[in-house]
Amino acid sequence: MTNPPTENVPCPARLVPVEDQPFWDAIDENRFMLAHCRCGAYYARLQACLRCDAAAQSMSWVPASGRGTVRTFVIFDKPYHPYFADRLPYVVAVVTLREGPEILTNVVDTEVATVEIGMPVKMVIRERGGQKIHQASAAVQFGEETASPPVRPSPSRSS
Repeated sequence: MTNPPTENVPCPARLVPVEDQPFWDAIDENRFMLAHCRCGAYYARLQACLRCDAAAQSMSWVPASGRGTVRTFVIFDKPYHPYFADRLPYVVAVVTLREGPEILTNVVDTEVATVEIGMPVKMVIRERGGQKIHQASAAVQFGEETASPPVRPSPSRSS
């Protein structure tokens, strides 16, 4: 059984919570940015700092390297939305960014069978279905400085 062509099926709409709006505004401007706390922690969304409890409003948005490694992934081989029916298979992964936060994204520019945990990637911004999105490109070459993800301290909170 074959799936009908999906060239006329619209891409699922991007629904953005208010905490994520600055991140997606930057993506729409072809910039990969992270929220940065004065204590040095980075986040992909606006939130209170888990390391020092600083308020979300004290965060600043700064350019990020976009470099990271695949922490875990899954290969989708069935369409969970009609738009993706003729785009199978594809990889959805959690990428640990060099700055520390983890981000959910697709791994692109490689065969799905070659994706592996620990693989170095670089975030790229592309258009899909009329919307800008971030994806993790496996085709980018890196130096030794990105061979492993950073060690993140466990968040601690005072009682």
